[in-house]
Amino acid sequence: QSESAVLDPGLAHAGRVPREDVADRHSPIVESVGQCSRPDSGRNRNYGGGTETGRTSMALLDDYRLTDRYLKDQGTSFLTGIQALARVAVQQLRIDRLAGLNTAAFVSGYPGSPLGSFDQEIARATAIVPDLPIVHQPGLNEELAASAVMGSQLASEQPDCQYDGILGIWYGKAPGLDRATDALRHAVFAGTSRYGGAVVLVGDDPSAKSSTLPSSSDSALVDLHIPILYPGDVQEILDLGRHAVELSRLAGVWTSLKVVAAVGDGSGTADLDLGRTVPVVPDMVIDGVAYEHRPDGNLITPHTLRLEQDFREARAELVRRYALANGLNRTTVDTPDAWIGLVASGFTYYEMLQALDRLGLTTPAEIAAAGIRVFQMQMPVPFNPAVIREFSRGLDEIVVVEEKNPTLEWLVKDALYGGPDQPVVVGKTHPDGRLLMRSWGILDADAMVDGLRERISARSGDRLAPEQKRREQALIPLSVER
Repeated sequence: QSESAVLDPGLAHAGRVPREDVADRHSPIVESVGQCSRPDSGRNRNYGGGTETGRTSMALLDDYRLTDRYLKDQGTSFLTGIQALARVAVQQLRIDRLAGLNTAAFVSGYPGSPLGSFDQEIARATAIVPDLPIVHQPGLNEELAASAVMGSQLASEQPDCQYDGILGIWYGKAPGLDRATDALRHAVFAGTSRYGGAVVLVGDDPSAKSSTLPSSSDSALVDLHIPILYPGDVQEILDLGRHAVELSRLAGVWTSLKVVAAVGDGSGTADLDLGRTVPVVPDMVIDGVAYEHRPDGNLITPHTLRLEQDFREARAELVRRYALANGLNRTTVDTPDAWIGLVASGFTYYEMLQALDRLGLTTPAEIAAAGIRVFQMQMPVPFNPAVIREFSRGLDEIVVVEEKNPTLEWLVKDALYGGPDQPVVVGKTHPDGRLLMRSWGILDADAMVDGLRERISARSGDRLAPEQKRREQALIPLSVER
C-alpha cells in the first residue's frame, strides 16, 4: 500500500517550521507532505557542546545575524511572514542583476492588518540593502497608492527611464482592496512591462483578529481578473512571490499574493537561495506571434475595447499556460484506488493535512490507503481546467476545502461539467444540504475535521482513528461586572 502513494517532491519546503499560532505542527503528515526535504529542526540535538553535532550547530549560530534575511542569497534564515513579503522585492532585484538587468522597485500602499507592519518592515529592508534601488512611498489612501504603482509600469515606456523595468508592489488589507478597485481595474487594463511587473499584496483577516469585520479578498480579485497566488507559509511567500513577479512580466498582468493573518503573523525558517525557484517560460505564441505586452495608459474608448480583447484572449491564456508549465496546481498524494479527492489551497491546505492527521491518517501512505487523492492549488484562480479533469479521473467524490465563499468549489464544478468524469463535488454543504464546511471565521483543522470524517467514513471509516471526546469550553466568570 505504501508503494501506491505518490508524494510530489516538488512541494518540498526546505526549512519549513511549525507556526506558533497553530497547535501540533510537528505531526508526521504535515512534515511528510508539506516539507519533504525539511532539515533537522534541532529538537533532538545536544546544544551543550558535548558532541560534534552540538559544536557545529553552535558555530552556525555564531555566524547568524538577523539581517541575514535581507543580506544573504543562500542558506536559511528565520523570517516572519511580513519579513518574507519585504524580501520579495529584494530577492527579485538581485535575481535581475544576475541576469544582467538594471531594474528598480517601487512600493506603495496603505498600512492595515494583517499587513499593518509591512510599511515599517520594507523601510527596514531598504535601509539594510542601500545598494538596491527600492523606493517605498506610502499612499495617502489605497487608490492613490494603486495609481502610483500603475505609473511605475508606464514609466518604463518613457524614453528617459533609467531602468530596464520597475517592479511595482501595492499593499493593503481586504477592505483597502475594495476601496481601490477602480484604480486597480484601470491598472489591470493598462498592464505591466516586460521587466517590471506589478504585484498586489492583500492581507485577509478571516477571523477579524485585528479588524472590525472578517474579510476575504477572493471575490474582489476574481472580479478584477487578478490571478491569486496563495502561500500557506513563509517559504511559499518567497517561492510564490518569485512566480507572481515572473507571471506579471511575461503575461502583462497584475498578480496578487493572498496573505491571511495566520501566515502574515506566523514565522518560520526559509531557504534563501536565489536559484530555489526557477520559473518555466510557457509557450508565448498567440495567433502565430510571440506575445510581449507593452503597458498602455490610453484608457479611452474605443481603445479600451481593444485592451479588453487583448486581456481576455491573450493575457488570460498566458496566465493559464504559466500555471500549467510551472506546476503551481498539482496532485500531492495519489493512489490507483482513490475514490475521494480533497482540494485545498494556501493556509487551508496545511490545516487540511493537520485535520487528516487528527483522523489517524498521519502519512501519505495512510492517506492513499484510505482511497484519498490530494490536490494542492498554489494558484487557485485562474486555473487550467485540464488539471482538475485529470485529478478527477476515477473519483466518485471531490471535497473542496476553502474558507469563506465557495469560489473554488464553483470553478471546480464548472471545469468538470459535461465531461466524461462526473464525481460528486461538495464543499460548503453535504449533498443533502447539511453544513459540511463553515463559511464564517477561520477554517482551521478544528473546524473541518468533523466534516472530513463524515465524508471519508462513507467507505474508509475503518481506517480512521476513533473519535475523541472533546473537552467542553466554558467562560470563566468575572468577579466584577461593568
